[in-house]
Amino acid sequence: MHIAIPIVIAIGGLATIVFGVRLVFNIGGAADSQAALARARSERIYRRLTGSTSLTMPSVTQRGLTTTNFRFRGVALTIAGLLMSAAGTTLALLRL
Repeated sequence: MHIAIPIVIAIGGLATIVFGVRLVFNIGGAADSQAALARARSERIYRRLTGSTSLTMPSVTQRGLTTTNFRFRGVALTIAGLLMSAAGTTLALLRL
């Protein structure tokens, strides 16, 4: 049981690395689709808050909803995944 927790941390780190790399290099349009989902979610929230049913709703042009921003988030996720994997592997080796 003591060895299982570091292994789970290392596997979680690997999954984080894979998702981060998908965002960084936009594999399968991951960054584009995440940005589109964020824009759609933001527009739904805007509609709910304003109670607007108008077709002339302003487009959401926030900096945080661009594909480039999601690529930067991918870099951060990749680095975090590397740290998690290194920590999990180190802990697993220390407990062997």
